[in-house]
Amino acid sequence: MKVRIAISAILAIGLALGASGCNLIQPQATTHQYDASDGIGVNVGDIKLRNLILISNDGQAASLLMSAINTSGSDVNLNIQFLSKGAMVDGKLRIPSSQTPTSWGAATENKIVFEGIDTQPGSLLKVYFQYGNSDGKTTLVPVLTTGQPEYSGLEPSTVLHLGTK
Repeated sequence: MKVRIAISAILAIGLALGASGCNLIQPQATTHQYDASDGIGVNVGDIKLRNLILISNDGQAASLLMSAINTSGSDVNLNIQFLSKGAMVDGKLRIPSSQTPTSWGAATENKIVFEGIDTQPGSLLKVYFQYGNSDGKTTLVPVLTTGQPEYSGLEPSTVLHLGTK
């Protein structure tokens, strides 16, 4: 009787281990945060910038698409720097304090246009973001075209231009 109980316990443990597969020793992929879109994300102090993408058909002017979450408790001026025709361009963007994302660049939103980027679609543009006394971050933002249907109509317009023509 005791042997039968011991064998049943061993089989139950074996079945439980077999059913769990490699999850006992394998890290869970769902705990790793990543950018699930074409854009990239970067955290600058209390500002979380998400889905950063530049849309350009000519490699000279590009619309910046992005979302920002500002958890600092007050509105901030985000400094944006990039190289335009050999000169560093400085721009500012007001980011409202909010626990939910504020977006720029979509068809119904304000557009931010970088001019003179001299970066062909399919490559990356180095952009620096900083606000207040926070440490700034430099990141490589992908430059894409309107060739994909989801980016149609998002090419540069005349709202807020940063850079030189």
